[in-house]
Amino acid sequence: MKPTQIIFAATLALMLAGCAGSVSAPTVLQPLAAEQKASLRISDISADAASGVEMSDGDFGLICQKVKAYIEAQTPGIMVAQPSDQALRMKIHFTRFDRGNAFARAMLIGLGQIRIEANVTLEDASGKVFGSYAIAKDFALGGIAGATTSVEDVEVGFAKSVAEVVKTKR
Repeated sequence: MKPTQIIFAATLALMLAGCAGSVSAPTVLQPLAAEQKASLRISDISADAASGVEMSDGDFGLICQKVKAYIEAQTPGIMVAQPSDQALRMKIHFTRFDRGNAFARAMLIGLGQIRIEANVTLEDASGKVFGSYAIAKDFALGGIAGATTSVEDVEVGFAKSVAEVVKTKR
């Protein structure tokens, strides 16, 4: 292959891999009331997984850090350091976490998909749910883009999608 063809192929692969980090719209299961969303404060973000979903404490911590960073970037002032009666806690409950297979993705589109699915709830200190959302993010491209995209790339898109739950125009 000519150097220009290699550069073109690499650039195309990077552009396609960029969709792994794109935002997927959350599915609203129970919306926050408008007045709650306007005055929303979050004191904590935690994560756990359904039985049979293989994730480590490190996975939970990393994803929670990413979500917190995107929330703080998109809606400054929403995160508070101290729990209070007005601050809610965000809980991310993973229902699916499939790292996929890079070799299978390289072979054919749709094989070896990366999939991350979770339910996100906003709760008070007593556990009362004020808002509930389903978030799903996947990546299934094939070829070079599929082979070079990792679960960490899809986690970025997932974290951005979770941050959309609390995004407000302030």
